[in-house]
Amino acid sequence: MSFISKILNRKIIFHLLGGFAFLILVAFITIWWMKYYTHHGEAIVVPDFTGYTTEEAFKMAEDKDLLPQILDSAFFSDKEPGTVVDQYPKANHKVKRDRLILFTINSDKPDNIEVPDLIGISVRQATADAELMGFRIGKLSYVPDISTTVVYMTVKGKKIKPGSLLPKGSLIDLTVGRGTSQEKATIPSVTGVSFAEAEELLLTHYLNPGTVTYDNTVKTAKDSAQAKVWKQYPRPSRETEVSLGTYVDMWLTTDKDLIPEPLKETKNEELE
Repeated sequence: MSFISKILNRKIIFHLLGGFAFLILVAFITIWWMKYYTHHGEAIVVPDFTGYTTEEAFKMAEDKDLLPQILDSAFFSDKEPGTVVDQYPKANHKVKRDRLILFTINSDKPDNIEVPDLIGISVRQATADAELMGFRIGKLSYVPDISTTVVYMTVKGKKIKPGSLLPKGSLIDLTVGRGTSQEKATIPSVTGVSFAEAEELLLTHYLNPGTVTYDNTVKTAKDSAQAKVWKQYPRPSRETEVSLGTYVDMWLTTDKDLIPEPLKETKNEELE
């Protein structure tokens, strides 16, 4: 083999080795860049932002290398204006850095919407229809009437008609017929559940939420949302019957040592 051929072969081998080394280097840089860009193997647990102000929630998200953004606003009368009432992704989901976190903020002014027609239907159905439209059922009053359905609706003591405009989240009081059976109600256990759950349970038993007392563990709107009923009066009883519309007082706390396990109660059959 000539001297020139040897030189050429060495150059070819050198170029091949150089090209192979370059490909390895490119692959290594690409893999490193992909790991850096996607934070391969790293995950962030999404905090629970609900109950915090917009400023607090944004700071919490940014401290976690997340990207907060307001998606929508809604009005809830039992929550502080300007606080987060919903989020996506939900709390405890695992996401990567720079993930967009969408917030729904509680507005300071509710929209006016039409009151649904709740007259002539049962309390249970009226409660479901009202909540579907964004209203809440307040006090239940009972009057002599052949039916056991809703006779009329009131807000702050004034009668209202279906189709009236009210702020979303308003409390609508119902006046219901007693019927001819002189129906009574038993008192369910509402301990171990939130106020909203207790309120719903009492209404399905044709009873009213009475005085609500929060202890000194409840200091913020978030605390009140997490508080549970630890005591009630009158006490639950399947044997003692009370008049429809009786008030049940409740005491709430966030102290887990005070909160009992919820008792499963059989709900009263809905009046026909």
